[in-house]
Amino acid sequence: MCLSSEAHAHYLRLAREMDDERLENLDRHYSCDLGRLGTTVDMQFHSIVRYEMAVRRERRLAQLRRSLWLSSRRGRCVEAGKRWLVRHRLWSSARQRVIEPASSSLIKRWRWLIWALLLPLVALERLSGLMPQRKMAGLR
Repeated sequence: MCLSSEAHAHYLRLAREMDDERLENLDRHYSCDLGRLGTTVDMQFHSIVRYEMAVRRERRLAQLRRSLWLSSRRGRCVEAGKRWLVRHRLWSSARQRVIEPASSSLIKRWRWLIWALLLPLVALERLSGLMPQRKMAGLR
């Protein structure tokens, strides 16, 4: 005897709604208390509980890795660079991209080239624009 697909989906939904302590108690019940005496339905329930526990564990690990990455200097710099690129529409953070005409990729390449060439020029212009003002302020 096995669970139907609707019942499996229903119990999976119920497992997602449970808190961690209750899931651990169910896992302990299915693994220790039932042991080898459980039926195939019990095994399916146990696999649903174990699956949900594994998903939650992986989610927590991903959050911890992200927090560790953002706590490092390199992580903060990379994230700031990504935010800058997204703000200036040079990079998309969207997971799914809309299908665009073939010319758009060429435009994006040219945009990258223009930014790569103009960014140092803009920085130099700003620096050189500030230098004469400082000299003039020192002469006055």
